[in-house]
Order: sequence, then structure tokens, then C-alpha cells
Amino acid sequence: MRQLRPILLLSCCCATCAAGVEPFDYFENSWSVVGLKDYAHGTRITPDNKLMIGTEAGTSPEEASKASVEILFGRGLSPLSRQQTKLLQDGWLPVVLLGAHDGPVRYDFTFWATPLPSVDDWRTAYDWPQDGENFLTWIAARITNTGSTASEGKLRIQQTGPYEKASHPVPALTAPQEFTFSLQPGRSAECFVALPWTPIEGSDFSREKPEVWLKRTVQYWKSVMADAATVRVPCEKATQAYLAAHVCQLIASDHGELHGGEGFYDQFYIRDGAYQIMELEEAGLQNAARKAIASYLAHQREDGRFESQKNQFDANGQALWALWQYARITGDTLWLEAAYPQMRKAVDWIMQARRLAPADSSFAGVLPNAPADGEFLWDGNHHIPGYDFWNLRGILSTADAARAIGKTEEADKLLREAAEYRGAIDKAWKETGLAYFPPSWEKEGTHWGNTETLWPTPIFSTDDPRVTALMEEVRTRHLGGFIEGTIQWTGGDYKDAIHPYMSAYTTMASLVRGEHEKVVEEFYWYLLHSTATHGFPEGVFYQRRFAWSNTIPHVTGASNYAVLLRHMLLHEQGDELHILKAIPDWWLEPGNEIAVENAPTHFGPVTLHVRGTAEGVRVNLNPPRRNPPKRMVLYLPESRPLNGALKGVEVVARSNQSTRWDFPAIIAEYHSLQQKSSTK
Repeated sequence: MRQLRPILLLSCCCATCAAGVEPFDYFENSWSVVGLKDYAHGTRITPDNKLMIGTEAGTSPEEASKASVEILFGRGLSPLSRQQTKLLQDGWLPVVLLGAHDGPVRYDFTFWATPLPSVDDWRTAYDWPQDGENFLTWIAARITNTGSTASEGKLRIQQTGPYEKASHPVPALTAPQEFTFSLQPGRSAECFVALPWTPIEGSDFSREKPEVWLKRTVQYWKSVMADAATVRVPCEKATQAYLAAHVCQLIASDHGELHGGEGFYDQFYIRDGAYQIMELEEAGLQNAARKAIASYLAHQREDGRFESQKNQFDANGQALWALWQYARITGDTLWLEAAYPQMRKAVDWIMQARRLAPADSSFAGVLPNAPADGEFLWDGNHHIPGYDFWNLRGILSTADAARAIGKTEEADKLLREAAEYRGAIDKAWKETGLAYFPPSWEKEGTHWGNTETLWPTPIFSTDDPRVTALMEEVRTRHLGGFIEGTIQWTGGDYKDAIHPYMSAYTTMASLVRGEHEKVVEEFYWYLLHSTATHGFPEGVFYQRRFAWSNTIPHVTGASNYAVLLRHMLLHEQGDELHILKAIPDWWLEPGNEIAVENAPTHFGPVTLHVRGTAEGVRVNLNPPRRNPPKRMVLYLPESRPLNGALKGVEVVARSNQSTRWDFPAIIAEYHSLQQKSSTK
């Protein structure tokens, strides 16, 4: 038995726990991660609460779990399981908490990650790998006798493998670690193990002080968020998930390069990264964003096309938009001047590629056929509207960049090219005979890039009937429409699947169009499809509440959530700034507060404080001053008028919402749908 030492185990402050209510976790395969910013690896925690330490990226969860750390507790040494719901300290920190009972004995576990104690400067080692990629995963436990008589507490921490596909056996667990306690009523005992990702010969961390390292971990992550923009809304789940999305990004990032996941999709994707970097920018995490944008400039081919996944043409337009977006939100014209030649070279590729088809072809003027991931058209024989939409957006972004750095004639030339491209898109659409834009011009595939019409920047007018028809198609007609407020995705073997983060593109189109009540409803459906530790998925097999391929926490899923919340509060629309464009009415009820502080926008930082009063809504606004918008619009429900006036701000009284959507309400709606389905 190891020497016992008091451990500062922090408790959960979740309101539902305090009320004795089990926190809602949508997923049967609920995963979490603890790790450090920009390290190559992180420790995934399985749905049954094993810790995957030291497994290679790409190893399947089923295989890796055979070389994971398993925790057994109680007199019968029962393993932790899905019955114990994971939570996060303070609702968002990467410190995972869970509890279990064996009769009157309660077991409280805390998992977190730290640099190795041997690093020269532990403060900087939290922020960036200082001495290789190795780090410690801590498992700490407090065992408490809540009964009236003496009881025994037992704990065993062991390796479940090894398995040949693990990079190595779990270090320091070649022999199980066992703890036995005789506890008087009301008394507790504490113990811990600390495990490096990579074995260290002769290492012994038993003399380390876990309370010290836990405190350092908490202080570090709080300091990161203290330097970021503040976003607080009256919904606790929404605010905590927003902060957890930032943490998810920073742990999955590897040396500044944004990756799609930790242990899965653990590589750079231009497609995913475009929204990920937007989330960092809008969060005010500018150091991380500055490092991340470099990956885009490094992924340009000799022919000018940006690419991260072979022959997927949307990446080219997404890279151009991401570079433009970075310049707009930072206001860094010098950076834009340096990046512009690469942007222009990528546009040259577009101009050449879309002229490859003969003039009399049905596909004249649009991009060539190519494989498509999102649309699940891998044969390469289809022409993808989403590729055209993104590359049109890329030309428009480059034209705006040219004008910003004084290349007026070049900007005009690019706008003429964009107009010709738009004409080719219109022609290809007419030949489909459809009222809406399909996934491919051949009318095959599942919906994806074709839904990115008004978002992240509009390439069609908000009242374009093709946009309206597409929103109606995916929401109400395609395979019966949205399920659980979410678009269906039908590629390959993924039947009975919904796709929350791709659904967000349609939700954002509604935001741009001013459909606030629809946005609020779908915002809460998005929140529903998360874990109790605020992990978001990729696709979801909704009938069994299972994220496909165990893709939780999915970084783009987290990023799209954070971006959606931010734009509900602050939304750039061309040269206008729209404030509170789509929020729940109840966030403005008397006593409720919204705080947005030092939030970067295209026009400069914004600080906004909103408080509901008995008479209406009080708003304090520190508007952007770097490049003031031509118009600022504040949206308030008819029943919640503005107290006083806001200089330079137009106030629009929108309709009151007919339904109150909040997290308990969406859970109740979900259970109601489940009950109706089971009685059919």
C-alpha cells in the first residue's frame, strides 16, 4: 500500500447534482479527455471509465481499451462502468470527476493531466511541450464512510492488457496498485497514482503532491480563460459548454496545428480547421489562432490549390475564407499583404480548373468532378455544388482582401470572375430541374456543402428561393425531415444517422435570415446532443444514442457550438453588427444577465452587458472602434423593450417567441418523442 496523503479533491458545483438530480448525458458511448494544450497526445476516458494511456493514434477504441487503466472499487472490487456519469470540475475544466458507492462507502475519483514534475518550468510546460511530449495522468480517489459503523474501503488500479497495438504497456502498472482502508463512520482516506504517457525507467511519482498539481492545473486553465473573451448567458449548460469547447480545441491542437480530435481524426483538416480557427479567433484566443493560421499557408500545392485531404476541392475555398477571416477579425493588414500572393495563386487555380469542361457541357464553368467526403461520393464521378460554393466564397474573400490592401483593379477583376462563376452555378442548378441546390449536380449524395449557402458568409441573397427550398427540403422532406431538431445524414452504411454539427449550417442560415425562434430551438437540440462533460459528437445513431466511430469529443462539433452561441449574441453581416439577433426570450427576463466582454469582431473588440428588469432590458455597450460598422442593430422581443437609449444603435422589436426553450425543456421534449416512438 502506498503512503496516504491528504488530496485536495475538488467537488462538482453542478446545480443538478446539488439538487440530487442525475446530470443528463445523451450518449451511451460517452467519452471524455484530459490532456495539455498543444501536446501530441491526450488521455481518453472510455464510456465505462477506463483511461486510455499510451495508445497510438488510430488504434480503435475497442483495441486500445484492452491496454487501458481499469479502476475497481468496493469490497467485491467491481469495475467502474457506464453507470457512473462523468462531470467536469466547475462545469468546464479538464478535470474529470465521478463518484461510486459500495454500500455506505462512497468513492470520489478525480482525473487530470499535468506536465512531468521534472520539467524546468512547469508553468510554461502547461502551455506548450517543453521537454518532449510526455505528461502525467493522475488518478486520485477519496474514500468516505457515510455509514454509522466501521466499514472497509478497497481500491484496485490495474492494466487491462497489454494489447499488441498499444504503443507500450501502461507504465507503472506492470503490477496492480491496491489500497485497503478500515474507515470509522464519517472518516475518509485518500490515495493516488500518477502515470506517464511514455514509460520512464526508474520513475517513482509517489512522493509528488497531487493537491499541488491539481491546483496548478486549475489555475492554468482559469488563466487561459481569463485572457480570452468572456461570454456568460443565463443558461448554465450553455455557458459551461462554451468554455469546454475552448478547452477541447486547445487539447486537440498539436504544436499549434488544429486537429479534428484526440486519438481519432488526429490530423489537420482544412475543412474542420476553418471553423475551429474561427472559434479561437472569436473566443479571443489570439495566440492560438495566430499559430493555427500558419497551417493553412503551409498546405498549398505547387499548382496553387490548398489541400489537406487529397482532391477534395472545398479545402481550397475554405482556406481562402479562413485567411480572409483571420485578417478581418485581427485587423492585421500587414499579415494580409504577406498572405495575399498565396491567396491569389489559389484563385488562379480556381479560374483554370473551372474552365476545363467544354463550353457546351452541362458542367461548363463549374469545378471538375472529384471525390467528396461530406456528400459521401467517393467515386470521383460527381460534380459537387459545395465545392463550387466554397471556391466562389474564396474568390469573393480574395477580392475583399485585394481591396483592403489597395489592389483595387485586381479586386474588380476578381469580382467579375465571381460573377461569371455565379452564372455557371446558376446554369448547373437549372439543369437539375430541382427547386433547391442538391448535394451533387448529378443529384446524388447526402446533404453537406450544399447547405453552406448563407454561412459563414452569404454567397446568395437571404431570400433566394433556392436557399429557402433547400432549408425546407432538409428540415421537412428529406427522409421525413429533421430528427431531434437535427439534419439526417445518409452516406454509405450510416443509416438512421443525424449530424448535429453539419446541421448547424442550416441553423446559421436561419440566423442570417432572422428566424430567431427556429435558431433557439435548434440551438437547444444541439446542446442536447452532448455528454455531461459537454463533449459534442460527429454523427449520431439516434435510435441507440451512439456517436458513430466513438467520435467524442469531436472538435468541430465543439467549435460549431461555440460559434453558434457567439453569433446568436454578436453577428457580423457584411458591414453591419447585429446584436442579440437570435437568443431565447427568457434570457432577458428580470434578473437575468448576459455578459460579453472584449469579444473580437470584424470591427474591433466589443463589450456588452445586458440585464433584464421589471420594465424591460438595460443594455450597456462598448462598441467596436477599430473599424466601426456602418450599422448596429439590437434585436429585442416586443415584450422586453429597451430601458433608455443606445447611441448609434438601431433597435428592432421582433416577435415574442411562442415556446420557451431551455435545457430542461429540450430534455422533456426528447423524452416525449421517445415515448411517442415506443408506443407506435
